[in-house]
Amino acid sequence: MNPIICQVSITSHLQSPLIALSRSLMEQFRISKGQTIKVGFGKKNVETRVIPNKSPDGKINVSRSLAQSLSLPFSGKLLVTFQDRRLRIGPVIGILTTGFTGNDNKPFGTRSRLFSYFTSAGSALYPCMYVFTPNMIDWQRKVIQGWHYQNSSWSKKTFPFPDVIHERSPNRKAETIYSIGSTVNRLRNTAKIPIFNQGFFNKWTIHQHLSSTPKANPYIPETVLAPSLPTLQRMLDQYSMVYLKPARGSLGLGIFKVTRHPQKGYNCRFNQGKKSFVHRFPSLSKLITHFFGRGGGRFQGYLAQQGIHLIKVKDNPVDFRVHLHKDYTGKWKVVAVGSKAAGSGSVTTHMRTGGTVIPTEDLFRVTFGDDSQRIKNQLEKASITIAESLEKQLQEPLGELGLDMGIDQNRKIWMFESNSKPGRHIFLHPSLKDAGRKSARCITEYSLKLAEFI
Repeated sequence: MNPIICQVSITSHLQSPLIALSRSLMEQFRISKGQTIKVGFGKKNVETRVIPNKSPDGKINVSRSLAQSLSLPFSGKLLVTFQDRRLRIGPVIGILTTGFTGNDNKPFGTRSRLFSYFTSAGSALYPCMYVFTPNMIDWQRKVIQGWHYQNSSWSKKTFPFPDVIHERSPNRKAETIYSIGSTVNRLRNTAKIPIFNQGFFNKWTIHQHLSSTPKANPYIPETVLAPSLPTLQRMLDQYSMVYLKPARGSLGLGIFKVTRHPQKGYNCRFNQGKKSFVHRFPSLSKLITHFFGRGGGRFQGYLAQQGIHLIKVKDNPVDFRVHLHKDYTGKWKVVAVGSKAAGSGSVTTHMRTGGTVIPTEDLFRVTFGDDSQRIKNQLEKASITIAESLEKQLQEPLGELGLDMGIDQNRKIWMFESNSKPGRHIFLHPSLKDAGRKSARCITEYSLKLAEFI
């Protein structure tokens, strides 16, 4: 049944645990006066009797005792469905994170703004959304002391376990310290809550998944985990350029760009802070020893990835952040394509090392001319193929992906990295602000899909 938007009000006029529905709702749901039904809010379910009220159409009154049993924290407009004698109110969407500060104005520090943005962007779909950390869960009572954003301010409320959870821990370190993984497993196994975008990707695991998938394989550069010196030498002889990346890294940290010069040996370029450095070595073995120690022990957690000669703007390589979402249809779609030009001499296109976002339409028009729309369509189609292939291999719900894609000087499309919790810096560019709002709204749309509120 399609959900109905209803004004759900907690009232003191109903003395016993009752729920009162407008007559039009009772007729629509075929509920008779005094009938006992089950009312659900999040993972709380309570049996109660129904009586009619004299309120306008689409109005539901809930007694205070029933609201307390349901952990319904406030009155407001919510979606309602009725099927098999069960009235569902919601959906209740939980965002699981870390980093609670204790500050009422910014309960999650600088990330409070992101979570308030998610809430505001999806408000027209009438969910009940809150943010919580593992420490806020009361496992015995099956409630969560979460934080809700409304009317430009944050407030702490008691909520039931949600219908669906979006896992949004800030980084791998926080995910480990605050036991996000064990919390997710317990919520998934004991409360049967669908949870999407859980955990961070490991570059090598993702490479194995995608390179073994026929549809995705053509877009994946050759990548080797902890390569031997002869293998690395072979890759440099073949491609002239190789990137060394930590398998569990992110944000472009710890990346080295190695290039071979027939007469001058090997150059290794890397970033430290906001600065870029280049060192030259007479042999590959000296380069590896210098950066990874004798015997290359620290090299075991690194990948060697085929270097790609990307298209350039003003002699700076350009790659693309393709931001994908699932919406209420449950199908992948490209929400934004951000073009990023590397800073002068930088190993990556990250903005912290001088990278800049440039208008994609302008870049494609200047670079590809009359062929720009066709190539852009190919880039988006390749991105969706990769997202579909990745989700199929992982067999876990994904609602959002950030893919780092590239187009080489022969117009071949490549995929370098995938991000399960992509940053949103590209949406700060004026040309992508509307896409940013659409992206944030998709979090709620996909949550409605998983919560079966569509």
